[in-house]
Amino acid sequence: MNSTFKFKLIQTLNKKNANKGFTLIELLVVVIIIGVLAAIALPNLLGQVGRGRQAEARTNLGVVNRAQQVFRLENLTFATAMADLPVTTSTTYYAAVALNAPGDATSAVHTAIAGSNYTNDIRDYSSAVNQTTAGVFSAIICETNSPTATVVLATPASATTGICPSGSRTVGQ
Repeated sequence: MNSTFKFKLIQTLNKKNANKGFTLIELLVVVIIIGVLAAIALPNLLGQVGRGRQAEARTNLGVVNRAQQVFRLENLTFATAMADLPVTTSTTYYAAVALNAPGDATSAVHTAIAGSNYTNDIRDYSSAVNQTTAGVFSAIICETNSPTATVVLATPASATTGICPSGSRTVGQ
């Protein structure tokens, strides 16, 4: 190999090794971009956590509504206590699922109130189940409009569906 060629090759390799790395400005730009992306994504992420916690109440009330329908078919009246229903409910984020208006021959109303650690983070829920004069069951689940609002009871109706009072809205079933 030619000694001039060797010398030029070594010079080129030394220059390439000296150019490795990032400047401080390049690193600052990357950090700023990551910070902006995190600031945009964080509120959405926190909202998803709250909705996931609220799924506990919706699931529990749906199970209780269906259990009330079965109880009504077997006993000709809705259950008057949660202990009468053959279901268990999880209470990780909610204090309890309670039978609010004692069941009778036509309807029952239930609530799920957020636990003390989550009262400002997740919404409260209520549900109603009833049997119409035609023998058709209807059930509804209502959620409060904001996490700090007081739960309002769903109202069973003699028509095909219950009613969510003002301050709450219907949750899709």
